[in-house]
Amino acid sequence: MNFRERLADPEPLFLDSAMGTELSRRGVAVTLPLWSAKALFDDCECVTQIHRENIRAGADIITTNTFRTTARTFRKAGLTPNEARACTQKAVHLVQTAIRAESPERPIWVAGSIAPLEDCYNSGQPLDRATMLDEHRRQAVWLAESGVDFILLETMNSITEARAATLAAQETGLPVMVSFIVKAPDTILSGESLLAACASLRRLNIAGFGINCTNHRLITEFFNQHLEDLNRPAIAYANAGLLTDQGWIEDATFSPDTYSQVVLEWVKRGVKIVGGCCGTSPEHIRAIKEKVQCDWKPRWTGG
Repeated sequence: MNFRERLADPEPLFLDSAMGTELSRRGVAVTLPLWSAKALFDDCECVTQIHRENIRAGADIITTNTFRTTARTFRKAGLTPNEARACTQKAVHLVQTAIRAESPERPIWVAGSIAPLEDCYNSGQPLDRATMLDEHRRQAVWLAESGVDFILLETMNSITEARAATLAAQETGLPVMVSFIVKAPDTILSGESLLAACASLRRLNIAGFGINCTNHRLITEFFNQHLEDLNRPAIAYANAGLLTDQGWIEDATFSPDTYSQVVLEWVKRGVKIVGGCCGTSPEHIRAIKEKVQCDWKPRWTGG
């Protein structure tokens, strides 16, 4: 069974938890511009350990630590495109190493992460289309050559870049899923409509749509109104905080237990892939999988 076939299966899939904030929690430096990619130089063992803990927690999809391994980001850090490619390949290898080490009985799918070329929280004037196509194409090829199962365009903040990244990633022949960051229900960070974004990308025949790096309340509000309008498998992975005018702050009410109840309702409504974004840990994944296994459908065994 390949990933496209698994998407057609009625059972949900569980994505892993955050990498960058978890590295920071464990004392690994995640300074900008490299953010989580800095650990590919400093502490590969910790990256692998986080992957392994997510597999043990029940994740079916492990995301590569490539959110900031583009040539553009590496140049900002005084590094070369060749070093960016090597780190992208290393990140995929670390996921594969974790899977081999855990030897789970269930299939584990590898998601090749691609982020906006600039800061995902800054949706200002986008780069020109040719630049976006070229740079996203390069990253997608590196991921495909390294053996990922699908491309996950995550934390996308504008329709223009999401379309360019989708077109570039689809050239690999791999399935492409696109997840947006939103600032209000049906409003992505650029101020554009999320429904409009989905309609635009649906014409490109992507594998699925979703929302990430967003408080769960906004995600729930969107799904309550528009889940059926997506007409594609939906993916959702909330962060453990709130994006405000003063920046990102902790949500004191967010815990593995409270989040698991939220995710259960998403799955009941038909969301296909669920996991965790900034601030979540493998314990959040364990909690949501156990909750869904227990309370969703008695016939599901979690295979």
